Amino acid sequence: MTSKQLSSSCRRKPRGKAKPSIELASVYLELKSRVEPTWDNPEPDHYIVGLDGDVMVSGSGEEDDVRVGCISAFNVHLGHAYDDGVPWFDVLDARSADMALYADLIDSEESCNTEWVESTFEPFGTDLLILDRIRIEPEHRGHGYGLYAAELMISGFGPSTGLIACVPAPYELLKNAPIRTNNGGVRINRQHAIPGWEAAEAKLRKHWFTTRFSAAPGLRCLRPVPKRPKTLHGNGRSKIFRR
Repeated sequence: MTSKQLSSSCRRKPRGKAKPSIELASVYLELKSRVEPTWDNPEPDHYIVGLDGDVMVSGSGEEDDVRVGCISAFNVHLGHAYDDGVPWFDVLDARSADMALYADLIDSEESCNTEWVESTFEPFGTDLLILDRIRIEPEHRGHGYGLYAAELMISGFGPSTGLIACVPAPYELLKNAPIRTNNGGVRINRQHAIPGWEAAEAKLRKHWFTTRFSAAPGLRCLRPVPKRPKTLHGNGRSKIFRR
């Protein structure tokens, strides 16, 4: 188990009569992760590194730090799985039903990106960072903490090549949502049964598009790592720069 703090030196400027500016340099992530070995008969989910923790704002001293929300993500090493002969579909289907949603982005038979993904984004690599959940507590909303936390996660753990993906949806509305039985199972009818779902979802998608995400099939948002490979002198390797 490992933990890591991520922070940055950017700040958010107020616009018009917006709320007072927040020193976003004080925002950081406090994360835990678990890495499983993949060199001896690995399970498909061993190619997934889970990242979860808190969105924090530092104060004048260590005791004044405030937890403003939580965040979780998955770093999916599809390239490594391919090299080991593990099907991509098995990897994405191994952890949870939410992660299995992203299987629509791959060709399950060939273990590669779909033609749509390749032609639309032309990703230079195959690894995938999934932004799973970001929740800012109601009393701390309106300052940009959620989007800034996403950028910290992307800059700290996004693949050097490949894609970053998310499904922007107001999952906290599911807590008090009605349920219905379907063939003996219990299922939530999100779009039609939950008051405010469609409006909240549209608002979230608008926010994600401001961070260079693009719409993809199945209500997903994708953000490719720019494919401009810049060769580093000495070892011939390439590193991808986002900005």
